[in-house]
Amino acid sequence: MPDGELWFERLVELDVNRHRLLSPPARLLRYGPSAETAPAVAETFDVMIAGGCFGLIVGATLAARYGWRVLVFDRHQVGKTHRDWNISRGEIQRLIEAGLLTRAEVEAVVVAEYDGGFVKFHGADCLIDADRLWFDDVLTLAVSSDRLLALCRQKLLQDGRSRCYDRTTLQAVEVGEQSVTVEVVCPEQGRLRFQGQLFIDAMGTLSPIARQLNPRETVTYLCPTVGTIATGFVTGTAADEVDARVGEILVTTEHAQAGRQLFWEGFAGRDGEFTTYLFHYAPVGAAERLSLLALFETYFETLPRYKRPGATFAFRRPVFGYIPGLHQVGFGPQKRTATHRVLLLGDAASLNSPLTFCGFGSLVRNLRRITHLIDLALKGRHLDETSLRLINAYEPGVAIMAAFTRYMVVDAGEPPQAVNELLNIVMEALHRLPPSVRRGLFQDCMEWGDFVKLMLEMQKLHPNIWEAVPRKLGAVYTSAWLLNFVEFSFFAMQKQLSTWTGRLGQGVREDFYNYANYYRYAMV
Repeated sequence: MPDGELWFERLVELDVNRHRLLSPPARLLRYGPSAETAPAVAETFDVMIAGGCFGLIVGATLAARYGWRVLVFDRHQVGKTHRDWNISRGEIQRLIEAGLLTRAEVEAVVVAEYDGGFVKFHGADCLIDADRLWFDDVLTLAVSSDRLLALCRQKLLQDGRSRCYDRTTLQAVEVGEQSVTVEVVCPEQGRLRFQGQLFIDAMGTLSPIARQLNPRETVTYLCPTVGTIATGFVTGTAADEVDARVGEILVTTEHAQAGRQLFWEGFAGRDGEFTTYLFHYAPVGAAERLSLLALFETYFETLPRYKRPGATFAFRRPVFGYIPGLHQVGFGPQKRTATHRVLLLGDAASLNSPLTFCGFGSLVRNLRRITHLIDLALKGRHLDETSLRLINAYEPGVAIMAAFTRYMVVDAGEPPQAVNELLNIVMEALHRLPPSVRRGLFQDCMEWGDFVKLMLEMQKLHPNIWEAVPRKLGAVYTSAWLLNFVEFSFFAMQKQLSTWTGRLGQGVREDFYNYANYYRYAMV
């Protein structure tokens, strides 16, 4: 593939580094000044962000919409990622609402739009073989990550006050009462120190800062994902042909093998391109099942059974990564997503449901809320841990849905069709319920009433389905799931109350705490 050696090096680096999730992290975060002799501060910013993908999107919004001076740096290149994204037409409008892009710019980053998308699970030897479940506003747009991130980089730099540093590695974060200082190493200038009001960690699943703040557990499950962007597949409407007007959101073509239930995604792009992803879910401790290199071997072996290559077939580039999932145990966000003057965002925070496939949708849905609250926090000096934790998008509805990830994992002794059988029951239940239920499930916005309807419908289809709960989750996580449901119910009541009284929100816009909670419950 073009630039194949570069992509392979990044793949190997990611594959090797995920072992760090099970080992003590480098202690990059410290409080108070360093005891070592350090170079002088090279430059001062309002916000400093480590991570040039989701961090760049947040940073560009803070710079372009709110006028803050922002530094974004990345160990590779700021504005380059190893996957493209899909999102809905309704969701992508949030980039306009957040003040990041204009309508014309949004259209420029969209490379394809589908008439709809579907989910279909292999049904042979299952109790139920559900038909395709269709969606008309879920992942129906293909977004070029290169175009979007290039535009964000341009917006960040346009006033000349903000900076991007490529190939720059974080060495330390020193937290003081009045400021935070980061120390980095870059190839051109060597060791540098920058100072600011707030440091944002957007370094992803393997973030050492996230693991230092959460020594017990930062991630419960990992979803290793590999694939390619390619051209020249056979086109048509058959299952193994490419229909450019349809998105394949979640598909299985066979039952579990070698302890993995493999899932496919397929989305058309620009100029005849078609992106395919192959992935599965596994506990973070299952090292033998988490290798991206091993999964890529399976991908190349099985791709022709999913979509048939034609005579002009050619690979353009690989896509790969790890999607994190955190199983909440107890009330409220159990993961520390902030400390004084330090905030975790994106996959470093791991607060979106892994069922939504990647954090892009979650980031876009919450971009306006996150950046506006960061703006208020900076203006009001609300930079303590308690205040910063309010910025993250934790919701009990997401926590309770994350438990479903466990049902996608193949357990020892289970029949090969076990995962597909359960998923077909879920799909048949969704067929019988209003479209809002399926949309909420796949967009991290499941309402309490819709969740209850789904559970009751599954009970009708398979009266013994609840026997799977303690078997799959175990005693601790079954108890946690029940606690999540209680919290979800309480949250739903608060949300309803805020809907009735939330019109008062206009009067509290300069009070950070009131505004953060108003956003949380009223979902403005």
